[in-house]
Amino acid sequence: MKKTKHLGYLIEIDLSDWGYEGYLAWCSYKYIKAKDKYSLSMWIKRDDIDDTFKIDSQKIDTQFIFGTRETIEDNIYRIVECMASNKHFDYYIERFEYTYKCCDLGDDILELKESSNSKTGEL
Repeated sequence: MKKTKHLGYLIEIDLSDWGYEGYLAWCSYKYIKAKDKYSLSMWIKRDDIDDTFKIDSQKIDTQFIFGTRETIEDNIYRIVECMASNKHFDYYIERFEYTYKCCDLGDDILELKESSNSKTGEL
């Protein structure tokens, strides 16, 4: 039997209006009936890379927020707007960019090593 899990909905908010050119916020939300609130998780995404970077705070990766079906997306937009206006995304974007610089450097080192190994006949 195939098992599936409903993870909620995802909206994408362009952060360029707040000076984060090329960056998007991916906001996943799901109604939690027992709490009568929505769970909200957020990721940073660069528009030129198919990868996301989780936004979490103090090891808590999900927040619970109030809203209705009609207001939840507006509420999430206001949260993102407040975070962007207060430069809260700076830290995560710096980590995102650092991670990719490290990956690029590691890739360059591996290519250099493979290139030198192919010249010497080593694997």
